[in-house]
Amino acid sequence: MESGDDKKKEHREITYHVGWKKGKIEWNEGASEALAVKSSMEDECHVGEKRLQLLWLPAMGLPSWLLLPLLYSLPVFCFLLTLILIYGLRHG
Repeated sequence: MESGDDKKKEHREITYHVGWKKGKIEWNEGASEALAVKSSMEDECHVGEKRLQLLWLPAMGLPSWLLLPLLYSLPVFCFLLTLILIYGLRHG
């Protein structure tokens, strides 16, 4: 049977799950003042940022005077497309 001193000196890893956030806390007895917290959300955040950059890059190539009218016309276009689809379902 191991003594209590041997258990304290070994590397410990604690995993936690709070709501939607998961992560690991790594703790060494020798370096107790330097706790390292690793979260899986950090990796997902970087992936989300890259996807957002891929979506936003083509819009940045447009001239600035065109972005504002495009922004205001998008909801009107979506509403008209919805009406066309509803009309098609009723009379199709």
